[in-house]
Amino acid sequence: MSNNESQQLAVVTGGASGIGLSVAKRFIKEGYKVLILDANKAAGESVVNDLKSDVYDISFAQCDITRHEQVESIFKTLGDDSSAAHALVNCAGISPALNALHQYPVEEWHRAIDINLHGTFYACREFLGLATKMGLQEGAIVNVASIMGVRASAAQASYAASKHAVVGLTKSIAQDYAPMNIRANAVGPGVIDTPMNTELMKDENIMQYMLQRIPLKRVATSNEVANLIYFLASAEASYITGSYYPIDGGYLAS
Repeated sequence: MSNNESQQLAVVTGGASGIGLSVAKRFIKEGYKVLILDANKAAGESVVNDLKSDVYDISFAQCDITRHEQVESIFKTLGDDSSAAHALVNCAGISPALNALHQYPVEEWHRAIDINLHGTFYACREFLGLATKMGLQEGAIVNVASIMGVRASAAQASYAASKHAVVGLTKSIAQDYAPMNIRANAVGPGVIDTPMNTELMKDENIMQYMLQRIPLKRVATSNEVANLIYFLASAEASYITGSYYPIDGGYLAS
């Protein structure tokens, strides 16, 4: 822990790369303690080694977000240390390969739902359980959905289904926990320059098609998404809950 004992704690799933890493960096820049949860041990430890200092308080716990017992154990440890998390940002997710539904491998369907939806549910459940136990009177959850959380596209059934569900889950949380002043919102990134989209962005035909449909004619950076997420988790957004915010360069408006 840093020398500022009053620092608020933000937990970021999938925080070792992509949007999650940008979110972690933004929160520590704003004075938060940050706990990164990620399945990639080497990447998580590397992030902590790169960022941790006398000024920045960041830690890492290896966690398979699809294993409830692992998520539960981490939040139990926080409770045992009397550390209430004030913000939860769920960035862990995958974008499965494209496939028609009748050809979709069943195991890949389960993998998408397990990571994108069940993992988000587990983290929200344990965050809210800890908040209730410790009598937290304010807090924020930001779940990373997608533009596919409000629409659909061919050959992306598992991704669209999981992200639609994340938006619905977020809205339900907002209703249930408003009396505790715990807010919940979802963001819907479009095409973002992250490791998850590396292969997609190598395909010139797909990128040309996508850019034609994005009014701003470019993809976003993970930092741009992190800026929106931090705003929604901050006191500046104290009257915003139960909402979904696309960050897509105008894609959904076209």
